[in-house]
Amino acid sequence: MAGSPLPTGYGPGRPRNRIAPAQKLGIAVVIANLAGLLAAVYCAQQIRAVPAEASTETILFAVYYTALCVVAVVDALWIDELVFNGAFRLQHLAGKDGSRLNLKDDEAVVAASMQRSSVSFPAVLILAGGLTYLLFNLVNHNFNGYYGRIGKYVSNLRGDDPATQAKRSEAIAALSVRRDPEIVPLLLQQLGRGGETGAFAAWALGRFSDARNYRKPIVDALWAASLEPDVAVRHEALIALARLQHRPVAEPLQAEIRRELDADALDRRLPYATGFIQIPSTIPLLTEVLQRGEVKAQRIAAWALAQHRDQREAKNLDLLLADRLPSAGILTRCAIVHAMGIIGNERSNLALVHAFDTASPAERATACPSETVFLRPDGNDEPADLLLPPDTYAMKILHTMGQIRATAPEIRSEVEPWLARIAAANIDDGTLLSARAQSLLDGIRQARDDTKVGK
Repeated sequence: MAGSPLPTGYGPGRPRNRIAPAQKLGIAVVIANLAGLLAAVYCAQQIRAVPAEASTETILFAVYYTALCVVAVVDALWIDELVFNGAFRLQHLAGKDGSRLNLKDDEAVVAASMQRSSVSFPAVLILAGGLTYLLFNLVNHNFNGYYGRIGKYVSNLRGDDPATQAKRSEAIAALSVRRDPEIVPLLLQQLGRGGETGAFAAWALGRFSDARNYRKPIVDALWAASLEPDVAVRHEALIALARLQHRPVAEPLQAEIRRELDADALDRRLPYATGFIQIPSTIPLLTEVLQRGEVKAQRIAAWALAQHRDQREAKNLDLLLADRLPSAGILTRCAIVHAMGIIGNERSNLALVHAFDTASPAERATACPSETVFLRPDGNDEPADLLLPPDTYAMKILHTMGQIRATAPEIRSEVEPWLARIAAANIDDGTLLSARAQSLLDGIRQARDDTKVGK
């Protein structure tokens, strides 16, 4: 209607109330960052929880990084608005030719529309992306570091397909050498799955003797697994408990050794495991393994018996080994001689002299190898090297006599003339036997003090 007054806010000289682009973008930044953080936290939690399907994890990662990119772009636009007066927005979102700009606009706006945002904006975007990456990582407790150390292996633990079992086993092996707080609960979960996965998890938990805060849940879970009918899981649980030096495992471990020895199918890791707990009641069973187990098992049993040397009930271990020495095969004799050196009772010198004298020249020259027990369930890793260093049988005997050097007069009276005879008899044989015997003899003579005899 002509002449009617215009409503408040209309008419010439009355500017409309508009929200500045920087304020709009500031609101968008707050919304985008909150939404992005929520999405990132949710996705990271779900990925840590071991998704059941690979496609699920792929989707979660896509959402995670999409949220990161969206937040980075919004933040970059806001920074561009504050620092460069919206040069990128004015050039690329409002028209490169400035056709959408009004020449009456603020001079700063017109100047901003003429800046080279193709240089400034990518730099701002990269900076915003880096900061967003760090923020997401911080809020998610170093999620990216977690995935690099643990998550990529956890992802391989999905499913029960036999075709992917090797991948699951390798993942558990990789996790067993890490000490992040998530690992023990994860391995306990895998132990409960049974089968080969459970067996590998039991083995892996046995490597956590340094995880003091988790000792009770580890021991409880392994003890339950040691009662499983699945032989593979039961074996690994028993060995793991022994490695953790949980001494109550001695009885079920002995029962397992007995069953397998009677079935002529002894897992050599079982007698090896007895060396960790050193229970005297195991000595008779190890002695039986030394008598009738296969050769490698006999050698490991000799080593395991020597580990019991500090037990009060094991004071005659050297005599037990000496009784077996004459009738054993040459490789078992090598192990027995080595075990005598570990026990360190000087009366073993006499048995060693007899062992040398009754051995044929070929046996004396026989190489006494080390023995390796692979503790990983599939026998492919975690070697334990026993009976080191390797040497000939003759040199192994002299080396052991050097460890348990004769001091008592009645033992020296036999050992010293014998060493003199060995040194003289082998002086021209081109070996170190003569030199070793003479060195040992000189050491015994220099250490003795006959003035104290009889006092």
